[in-house]
Amino acid sequence: MTIDIEGTFVSQKINKIRWIPEEYVETKHFFTGSWDDDENSVKVWTFESVHEDENVENPRELSEYKVAGDVTEIKLIDKNKIAVSLSNGEVRLLEISAYERTSPLREVYTWSKLHHINSERCSCTALDTFEGDIVTVGEDEKVNILNGRRGDITRSISDTDSCSIHSVCFLKLNEVITGNLRGHMKIWDIKRDSNKPVASFHFPGEEVAATCIVQHPTQPHIILAGSECGSLAVWDLRMNKFPTSQLSAHSSGVTEMQFHPENPNKLITCSLSGDVWDWNMESLTKKSGDSYVPLDDKATMNVSSLIPTLHKAVNTIHCNKGRVLCAADNEAIYLIKNLKY
Repeated sequence: MTIDIEGTFVSQKINKIRWIPEEYVETKHFFTGSWDDDENSVKVWTFESVHEDENVENPRELSEYKVAGDVTEIKLIDKNKIAVSLSNGEVRLLEISAYERTSPLREVYTWSKLHHINSERCSCTALDTFEGDIVTVGEDEKVNILNGRRGDITRSISDTDSCSIHSVCFLKLNEVITGNLRGHMKIWDIKRDSNKPVASFHFPGEEVAATCIVQHPTQPHIILAGSECGSLAVWDLRMNKFPTSQLSAHSSGVTEMQFHPENPNKLITCSLSGDVWDWNMESLTKKSGDSYVPLDDKATMNVSSLIPTLHKAVNTIHCNKGRVLCAADNEAIYLIKNLKY
């Protein structure tokens, strides 16, 4: 089957989009978080066909939860709860009913003024989740560890960088990796009292922001980071001083990356240049540490475009089986169907 693309105008710039997982059926429900609006919101949607015999699916809004500030990240904390970070420095833990998706989102916890410079609030730029814990980073150079089960702050690390932090990823229960505006990558042991990283390294060449970080799902020593110039860098944490590969990828900044949940050799990326790309990472990640793809060489990589290049930034992607959701600054949501995985 060929790739099928369905786009719908939703009258909001969408910054984050996430499928709501279902255990036994193909999911049709998803979250969105908006930005750059007079009043932003987290919404719950479902896909439905107007006529049963039609293959076209249209998104329908089920509920709306309004927020003060731009939505900067949405991450699942379990199958019915999400952590949402905002540009006003807050993080909220929201719950959706497992049985009635049309029910309004319920606020479980709110962490106010997590990120601030002196008395002024600043953006919580990114967060990640791991077994009920939440890590947040922001423009104030701070790393916070939140307990999503009790609603308290278990650890704060201050003065971590000389500039704002823009990306974060859990490596394991007690370790997180952060990337800042100048491309410095640092690993923190959140169980230690020290405010010093256990390891640090950076993008080669000119200083560029690390916009997103992902960990390989089956090889946890492999870390990928996307940059504001569009390149992808790969590190093997067993020898992390320099990246094992740096791939010239998108023509503008990488906004989000996701390994396919059921195929660890497939990576989906999107960018400010309006692209959504499908990467076959097998040739990169199955080699030994001393035989990775050379720097700036992606000739051996199998890369394909999933949608025609848009005229606006694609901010976010999320894949579930053969279906990929993406959303852009053109105020549209796209459903890509029949993805081979």
